Amino acid sequence: MRINDLGRLVVSFRTEAHFRGLFVASHRASPLTSMVMSTAHPGLTFNLSLVRTEPTYNQPVQQWTFSSDFAVRDYSGTYTVKLIPCTTALNIEYSVPAVCDPREPVTFDMEIRFQQVSDPVAVEFSLNTKMFLLSKRSVWLSDGSMGFGEESDVAFSEGDTIYGRVMVDPVQNLGDSFHCNIEKVFLCTGADGYVPKYNPTKLEFGCLADSPSLLYRFKIIDKAQPETQALHFGDMIFNAVLAVDDPSALSLVKQPGSDGFRLDSAPLFQVAAGREWYIHTIYTVRSRDNANRGIGKRSVEYHSFTAHNTRAKRSNQDVPAIAEMISAEHDQGTNIMHIALERQQAVQAGEVSAEGLVQNEMAKRGSEEEAVMAAGISVGLLLFGLIAIVLFLMLRSQRRPEKEVKKRSEKERLTVSGYKQPVTLRSGFEGSNGSEV
Repeated sequence: MRINDLGRLVVSFRTEAHFRGLFVASHRASPLTSMVMSTAHPGLTFNLSLVRTEPTYNQPVQQWTFSSDFAVRDYSGTYTVKLIPCTTALNIEYSVPAVCDPREPVTFDMEIRFQQVSDPVAVEFSLNTKMFLLSKRSVWLSDGSMGFGEESDVAFSEGDTIYGRVMVDPVQNLGDSFHCNIEKVFLCTGADGYVPKYNPTKLEFGCLADSPSLLYRFKIIDKAQPETQALHFGDMIFNAVLAVDDPSALSLVKQPGSDGFRLDSAPLFQVAAGREWYIHTIYTVRSRDNANRGIGKRSVEYHSFTAHNTRAKRSNQDVPAIAEMISAEHDQGTNIMHIALERQQAVQAGEVSAEGLVQNEMAKRGSEEEAVMAAGISVGLLLFGLIAIVLFLMLRSQRRPEKEVKKRSEKERLTVSGYKQPVTLRSGFEGSNGSEV
C-alpha cells in the first residue's frame, strides 16, 4: 500500500480461488458487484479493479487494486473486501470473457495502519513551545504542572468548544522568565487530502498564506487587528476569543509561560466527511523584561505594507511577509495542529460491521425495487379503472336507443287504440267558477 501524489490510499493485493472458477468484479447475471468499504471511514468510497488473472479456472491467482476516491489524513482501520466468486463446470475451458455462474460474495478483512503525518515544525520555528487542543475548560485553565496527557488527544463533537493553549516547554525549566503571547490564529483545510506544513525553504507556509493546496483558510484571531478577523464560516460563527479577552480565563492569563484561545467547533462540521481541519498559531516568546502582556504589536502584514517603500526588495517575492518575521531573532514562533472531529453520522467504534453496511445497501436497493413495483401496480389499477368506466359509458349509450324505441312503440300502440288526439288535463281550480254547471 502507498499514498499517491493526490494523497489517496492505494492498496494492491492478491487472491487465490479455492474453487473451480475465479473471482469477478461484476457479472451480467448478478446485480451485485465486488466492493471495498471501511467501518472506520464510512464516508470514504473506493475504486476496485482487477489487474490481472492467471488464464485458468483451476484455482487461479489474481491481482487486485483499490484506491480511495478522496484523501483523508488517517487511513488506519479495518477494510472489508467483498468479491464475487464465479464457478465453472469441470468440462468448461478458460475463456475471455469468463463463462461461469456468479455466487454470493465472499468477504475478506484486512487491517491497515497508515497516516499522512505532517512534518513537525522545526524547533527553530516553535521556539521550544508546546501547543495543545483541549476539550475541558478546567484543564485549559489549569497551571499544566501535572501535564495534559490524554486530555490533549481528543476528538471534538459538533457543538463542543475547542480550547487551544500554547506554553513554553516545561522541560526547559524556564519558570517565569519568559512570557508567551498568542498573536494570530488561523484555520485551514487542505484540498484533496493535502496536509498543511510549515517549511519556508520549500515555500510551504501551512495556513498562513493562500495556496491552491488549501480548500478553505480563515484568520480567526488577530490580536493587533481584530477588525481583519473572519467571524464566521457560512452562517456559523467561530466565536474565537483570546484568553486575555475572556474575563473568566484570568487564571490562565496570569501564567507567564502560557497563553490560550477558544473557538466553537460547529463551523468546522460544514465541510464533507473526510476533510481535515488544521489550526495554525503565531505567538511571541519574550523575556519577562521585554514582554508586553497587553495590546499586541501591530500586525506584521500591516507593518510590511506600510514599510514596503523603505525596505529593500525581498530576495524571494513568494515568501509572505508574515512568514519572514517568524524566527528566534524576532521572538516569534509558530505551530500547527490537526483538529480531530467526531461526526455523528460516523459508525460508533465498530458497532456496525461491514456486513451490516452491505446488507443496508442491499435493503435500500430492495426498497427501491419495491417502490417501483408499487408504482407499477398503482398505474395498472388506474388503467383498469379507466377501462371499466369507458365500458360502462359505452353500454349506457347502447341502452338509450333501446329505451327510445320502446317509448315510440308504446305511443304508437296508444294511437291505434283510438286516442288519436292528445288528452289535456285541466287543473282542479279551473272548474271552481259557480256560474258554470
